[in-house]
Amino acid sequence: MRNIRSKDTMPEKIIMRELQKRGIYFAKNVSSIAGKPDIVFRRKKVAVFIDSDFWHRHPKRFIMPKTNVKYWRNKIKSNQLRDKKVNKYLMKDGWEVMRIWEYDIKRNTNRCVNKIVEEIGGSYGKRRMGSKV
Repeated sequence: MRNIRSKDTMPEKIIMRELQKRGIYFAKNVSSIAGKPDIVFRRKKVAVFIDSDFWHRHPKRFIMPKTNVKYWRNKIKSNQLRDKKVNKYLMKDGWEVMRIWEYDIKRNTNRCVNKIVEEIGGSYGKRRMGSKV
C-alpha cells in the first residue's frame, strides 16, 4: 500500500506534459483548494481531478478484490462519497470541476486534453503560440 501514489501518477504526468507542450500554465496538487485537485487553473476557477479506475470505482473497469471484500467495499465507497462532497463544495464556491478517468487518458490522451482546453477557454494558450486573439 505504501507504493500507491496520491500525486505524480503516470496519468497525471501524461496530461501535464501535454498541457505544457501547448503552452498552458497550471498549478498542480494545490493543497489550499478542497480535495487537493491534481491540476488547477486558478484564474479560470477550474479544478481537474485525474481519477484512478480502481480507487474511484470506474463504472465498467472496476474489479472488486477477492480478499478482504468488506474493507475494500467500504474504502472505495468512502472515496466516492468524498469525491461527491468535494465536487459539491467546489461548485458551490464557483469552481468548475472536471474528473477524468485514468482509462480515458490511456485510451485517448488528446481528447482528454482537448476537453480541459475547451473548459478553460480555447484561446488560453494561443497568445504564447504566436496567434492573434
